[in-house]
Amino acid sequence: MIRGLRAMLAGVLLLAPSAAWAGDGAEVLVPEDRKAYEALGFAPAVRVGDMLYLSGVTGPPVTRDADDEALTANFVGIFEQVKATLARAGATFDNVVLMRTYRLDYVKNFPLFKAVKERYVKEPFPAWVDVGIDALPPGAVAELEVQAWLGGTRHEAE
Repeated sequence: MIRGLRAMLAGVLLLAPSAAWAGDGAEVLVPEDRKAYEALGFAPAVRVGDMLYLSGVTGPPVTRDADDEALTANFVGIFEQVKATLARAGATFDNVVLMRTYRLDYVKNFPLFKAVKERYVKEPFPAWVDVGIDALPPGAVAELEVQAWLGGTRHEAE
């Protein structure tokens, strides 16, 4: 059961490049594999007007006691997935106005997570909610959710 759920999560969270926008009114990013999308009951991203809302993204499976190199690779995987989803909507991290992160081992992993975040997110910085939690899906040590403004970038909003 856990193995099957992990496979479905990978199908939704690690979106195929061929995933397409579909629907009326709010635009919903639906992965090509609709089985996983329907089984889990959430969209990877939804666009409403000039706002893009991304569901939480976890990285490649890693154990909680992984070394710094494996954790860094996990965090990079998270940001790369978000970057790809933003790109499908014509956006970049410069369009992100709010980030929410949920992380296991909050204090221990903060320097690693922050260093990876700084590769992708530049000044002026978006709002950021960073929460330490006790549990995430199997194989996950962090989850990132973002909201992006498609009407321009944070730089243009200054």
